[in-house]
Amino acid sequence: MLAASKPIAFLHGRPGPHPIHRAFAEAVGASFHYVDFAARWHDIPLPAAIRYWRWAWNAFRFPYRRYRAVLVEGPHVWPPFGGKAYGVPTFSLVDNETLYFLQAGFYKKRVKWGLLQALRRYDALLVIGEMQAQLAHHLLGKRCPPVYVGFNGVAEERLEAFRKLRPSLEVPIVLFIGHGGASWRTYYKGLDLFVEVMARLRAHLPHVEGWVVGRWAEAEQEALLRRYPEAPVRFLGPTEQIQGILGQAALYFHPGRGEAYGIAVLEAMAAGVPAMVSEWTGAREAVQRVWPEGVLPLSAQAMTQAILRYFALPLAERRAIGERSRTLVHTHYTASQAIQRFQAIFHQALAAYEA
Repeated sequence: MLAASKPIAFLHGRPGPHPIHRAFAEAVGASFHYVDFAARWHDIPLPAAIRYWRWAWNAFRFPYRRYRAVLVEGPHVWPPFGGKAYGVPTFSLVDNETLYFLQAGFYKKRVKWGLLQALRRYDALLVIGEMQAQLAHHLLGKRCPPVYVGFNGVAEERLEAFRKLRPSLEVPIVLFIGHGGASWRTYYKGLDLFVEVMARLRAHLPHVEGWVVGRWAEAEQEALLRRYPEAPVRFLGPTEQIQGILGQAALYFHPGRGEAYGIAVLEAMAAGVPAMVSEWTGAREAVQRVWPEGVLPLSAQAMTQAILRYFALPLAERRAIGERSRTLVHTHYTASQAIQRFQAIFHQALAAYEA
């Protein structure tokens, strides 16, 4: 069978791929397979020795030769080794915390070593956002595979609802949207920094409020509020009625530590709410295009001062930032545009490999 007539495979985690990753894979005509299709490990606790054995079993049980290329959700360790063994290209869709955590020293030495070896053996990295591209080149150096850059986007049906919102931006309500559970996600999302900054802000803005939307374990909430008892933060839980909350917010604040490319940032902007993000939040490139002052260093003090400067702006200027944000997302960061971009970089990577 000619290689060009073979299908594309997409390996993803459990219970299933992220919705935007699913859309990316469907756009390149991929068939879907669990990354642990032959010996399950991805969503169950296992001793390290058994997990590594199952990685190897999956690596060499996958029918690579049926496929023209294998797209992998995230930098899983085993697929590029199997791909090399069977002469089939593997492309990693990098849109998670891994690269930042490698840079920050979050992993144990052997885990870091294994991830770096795997990343260097992929035939291309299809990264979502310039932040991921920057990290990949820094971490992998001269042995970095070709890097192709895409972006995330907001679904058109949600954009239509956001288009109608007119947030007043007057009352100092600072919004954070994200889901947690394990403590590493508090670090990754920057929720601890959000709570700390809110505590600092209260000394200067007595009426400020921080609203956290999303699923967070009660123990995690309680631990953060014990650590920062003066923080004026309310945990609202998950909601499907995000438009009503965005309509009351004056600022969206996301101090992520490697937050891949948060669609919540784009959605806030699409609703006309100015966004401030850390320099290690993937959607920083969208914020940067609207106002460079919205991209901040990972410093609670610097973030506090930046938010105070924002609330010192005339209301008309805040609204102007919000409207520029809305226009940018509606014209450059739609889901359709993100999918088209991913199709383009996937086919560029495939053509380069087969050249």
